[in-house]
Amino acid sequence: MQNMVDSTRRFRALSPALAMLPTLLLVAGCPGSMPVDDGGVGDDGAVARCEQDAGAEAAAPAVAAPLSAGRVLRRVNLALRRRPTNDAESEALARAATDADRERVIESAIDEGLRSTDFYQTMVDFGHEWMRNGRFVVGAQGDGYWGNMSTHMAQCGAMTAHPGGWYILGENNARGRNACSDQDAMGMPAPARLRTVQPWWDPSTTITLVGDAALEVATVTDAMGRTQDCGVAQEGYFNMVNAAGCGCGPNAAWCFPGAGLNPDQPMKSQKRDVWDEPARMVAHLAWHDRALSDLVLGNYTVANNRVRAWYLRFGRQTGLYNARLDGNATWFRPEMGSAPRDPLHMTPADPEAWRELVVEELAPQLLSLSNGARSADPTRTFAWDPRRESGPAPGLPAAGVFTMPGTNSTFSRERPRAARFLEIFSCREFNPPPPEQHFPEVGPDLARTGPCMHCHTLMDPVAIAFRRWIFMGYYVQRSYLADLGNLEVPQDLYTPARRYPNSGWFGAGADRWRLNWLPGTTMTPSTAEEITRNTGALFMDTIPPEYTIFGQHTDGTMGPLAFGKVLVSSGEFDRCAVRRLYERFVGRRLDPGSEARYIEALAQRFVTGGRLARPFVRSLMTSAEFRRGF
Repeated sequence: MQNMVDSTRRFRALSPALAMLPTLLLVAGCPGSMPVDDGGVGDDGAVARCEQDAGAEAAAPAVAAPLSAGRVLRRVNLALRRRPTNDAESEALARAATDADRERVIESAIDEGLRSTDFYQTMVDFGHEWMRNGRFVVGAQGDGYWGNMSTHMAQCGAMTAHPGGWYILGENNARGRNACSDQDAMGMPAPARLRTVQPWWDPSTTITLVGDAALEVATVTDAMGRTQDCGVAQEGYFNMVNAAGCGCGPNAAWCFPGAGLNPDQPMKSQKRDVWDEPARMVAHLAWHDRALSDLVLGNYTVANNRVRAWYLRFGRQTGLYNARLDGNATWFRPEMGSAPRDPLHMTPADPEAWRELVVEELAPQLLSLSNGARSADPTRTFAWDPRRESGPAPGLPAAGVFTMPGTNSTFSRERPRAARFLEIFSCREFNPPPPEQHFPEVGPDLARTGPCMHCHTLMDPVAIAFRRWIFMGYYVQRSYLADLGNLEVPQDLYTPARRYPNSGWFGAGADRWRLNWLPGTTMTPSTAEEITRNTGALFMDTIPPEYTIFGQHTDGTMGPLAFGKVLVSSGEFDRCAVRRLYERFVGRRLDPGSEARYIEALAQRFVTGGRLARPFVRSLMTSAEFRRGF
């Protein structure tokens, strides 16, 4: 209580100076004062000189003076470990006899904090703040849809013939549930099929599949005489379903163990895990000292078994890689291979471990462009222009967060995706234009006419890259990459008489495309003739070479990877990343107007250090401004 009283008294004593705080903070950031060629603006000395100059000009020593060693130590622990100083650290600081000794205690705390799993957790939290994506929810029944790309299963009761066995939990539960008691759908005696497998969600054990779940067939023929691929999810009312007569596939890979339906496991679902994936990737890059630019350039991600199962199902949806994917019996075995993982799940066989995954391994339509090796090389290039090419595209280059399901579900249209990613990775803000600003008369191209061009001039060229990921269906929408594999855009898409057979496309947004993707506009550079010749030209997602983004031309790479390359090569990613890290670990936002040179200095330090989070955060912890507090 006495500490609280003392803190209150100190606050009241400082209150006259607090009015000057914005000015002091701008001085501390060295706005517009640091020459770009002063001994290498990216080195530690340049930033330190900027801060020392600011300290010399400070008008209120009570606010700008360095904090006591004890308060600095507390800030270090709160920033890195999300906890206050513990007794051992306080005692070590109390034993320190000189300023040098106290500094060693503080630097030791910084180094220990950066090596601790607390830092990993802190970076997960930071990743969620930075990415801002939501849980995987699409479709009219979002309140009931659990977000899994597989048919759900439930377990037979203890009093049935097959206690603990797993059966398919269909829209009509009678058939699956009755199999637990060796009955058919009508309740008549019928021995149930049984199969023992090593399940993908818990490879350390075996389970018994009961009834239809035990079926191993790869295809079935439906009542209309059509061949149905059992590995392709179909739309149910609340969840995905398998075609009638299909089972759960190898290692039950086409089914999901009842997440969300089991009250004991409410959080274990792909819906939540794909929300976690981008943030886990941020923490993974920081923990394993990888460049943060891999977030937008990498062909890999991190995934626990549930996220891996999602990617497998996504890859299986194309129907193009059946033998390759169905024959993979190691994807769910965490103890196999040496992929780096998160520090919280180091037990070799832990299926909850977030392990590196080149996404092409399980979703081959997301191209690695590296022969399957992990890579974030910006020279990875793949060109595909449906204005000139025929047939469906062979794939889309994987591009880190830009090709993750959670972000594409959260920002579910091409312009929101472009706007949100510009906000996230280039720190752009989209605000209304000032009332006194004048614009050309509104026309069909929002990037060139009317007040909308204030934002769309930048947004629409980027949006080109994000139009291919769509969601088809009505109640439970399935994720697809349009005009790829077995999802070739029908040439009669806009023929009125064909709307009903093409209803899946119209559910995915074809009416909106017809009204909003206007030929010859900035976001749809395809001409009406090119779209008539090939309807797939609607999904032209290669940013034309004549366009510029941040003053740079793209290299002709298809899809969002091209945008990722421009983000990094232009320096926008670096400047934004250091602003986000600075705000998180130092505690205030940098002003890009008045502190542009300081931001540039930090960004060059970040780049010089390989865009690694850990050493950059350490440099912030030892900076003069962090030691001043505010």
